[in-house]
Amino acid sequence: MSALKIVEMEAKPEFNIFYFAELNGSTRIEHSLMESLEKYWNEWMPHLKVYKLQQPEGGKGTDFLLLYLEEEVENAVEEIWQATPTEGLAHHNLAITLVMSAAQSLLPELEEGKCAPLPKPGEAALAAFESLGLTWNQEGTVNRQYAVFTPFPYSGGCDVCYLEETCPKSQTRH
Repeated sequence: MSALKIVEMEAKPEFNIFYFAELNGSTRIEHSLMESLEKYWNEWMPHLKVYKLQQPEGGKGTDFLLLYLEEEVENAVEEIWQATPTEGLAHHNLAITLVMSAAQSLLPELEEGKCAPLPKPGEAALAAFESLGLTWNQEGTVNRQYAVFTPFPYSGGCDVCYLEETCPKSQTRH
């Protein structure tokens, strides 16, 4: 097993109010909520971690993009949720918007409505997760609530996705 090189990257997520509103099921957003969303977007940006998990020089295989928001964001969402469930849901959706907007800034295909397929990580990817303090769960998640792990560059949808059999959006399941 050759180790994947972990390369820190920079994403440039932009707040897309239409994406957020669709995710949040909103047709309008109150001014006070908009101010709160802006405040937390700016506070959470430094907690966005973006990595390319790269094959070693001359290695064969796929490179991956890994993005996640640190635990501090999860804790902040939970605090808001405990105080006001409606606001909690909106801020949960803000965290999703942040991580997905970051992914879209690096994989433009995602802006076209394509899914970010979740590959089954091999031993090298699992070792990279571990070195970053992440744990893979058999359900197809890591121990961060707001995360994206996908081939980089974009290389297909459902046909390369670990969740192909259980995803409601699967285009290959019969």
